[in-house]
Amino acid sequence: MAIKQKTTEQKSKLIEVLTTEYKWENLLLGILATLSGALALMIISGNSLLQINADFPILGQGNNGIIFAWVLFAISLFGLILVIYPFFLPALPELKKITWPTLPKFIDHGVRVIIFLIILTGIILIYNILIARLLIGWIL
Repeated sequence: MAIKQKTTEQKSKLIEVLTTEYKWENLLLGILATLSGALALMIISGNSLLQINADFPILGQGNNGIIFAWVLFAISLFGLILVIYPFFLPALPELKKITWPTLPKFIDHGVRVIIFLIILTGIILIYNILIARLLIGWIL
């Protein structure tokens, strides 16, 4: 009785590395994208803390520094989108299940919320005035 061997396909190491998800890569990408975006905005805004010196090779000549900052900012935005997108992906099918209120219900609920906020603001204002008067009475 002969044993039949399975033929296995040879996977490219590059494809294997690119398709493997690592545990902390999204966190690292998010941190790096945020920091690079902040640095780019500091360069673009002309902040005195971070400026590209005119003697610096390539980036210091002409508008190269600003162009570099805008490209860095675009890359950092793309990185942030790549980090945030997977969190919202499972929510999209759930959003399709929602039944949104009709316009009269929406207006009714909106008016109720505004009335509640006005009442709550009034209560906090009254407590604030009472506490301020008590504290002024004790201090003076």
